[in-house]
Amino acid sequence: MKEGMLQMNISDRKGAAMVEFALVAPIFLLLVFGVFEFGRYFFVQHTIQYATREGARIALVGVRLQNPDNTYMTREESIIRTIRENAAIAVDPAELQISIFPVGAGYSDPDEWETTVNAGEGGDYMRVRVLYTYRFLVPLIGDFFPSGTDVIEAQMLYRNELFS
Repeated sequence: MKEGMLQMNISDRKGAAMVEFALVAPIFLLLVFGVFEFGRYFFVQHTIQYATREGARIALVGVRLQNPDNTYMTREESIIRTIRENAAIAVDPAELQISIFPVGAGYSDPDEWETTVNAGEGGDYMRVRVLYTYRFLVPLIGDFFPSGTDVIEAQMLYRNELFS
């Protein structure tokens, strides 16, 4: 009789362990995937900020990059190329929305800044703004954001040097 009771207790413990695992596993997996997802999110955010800063550095000194055929790009093309190349490590560069525009009095944005690509002249106050729509991979985390996406924005305000 004692052997039967002992056998029942061991199988009960195995069943209890399986139930406990079934309750804890989803929470554990959500934490693991959450750490991965937000790590990726912050990596993308930091990379876009870095790329924007590098584009602004090119912009404020008036540098023009060369094409492979040894012709010079416009300043605007040089800025956009620098931003896209530096952001390519984390995102598809074609998905970046890049705007370059002079700022108004009080550093306000002009109308229709979203479609403006104008690097300005020497001494002008300018802004480079980059927008990227980040899509969450983990559906449960993405549910906390409208349509499972978040717009990452990076911008730099600078004054063009007095280049010629």
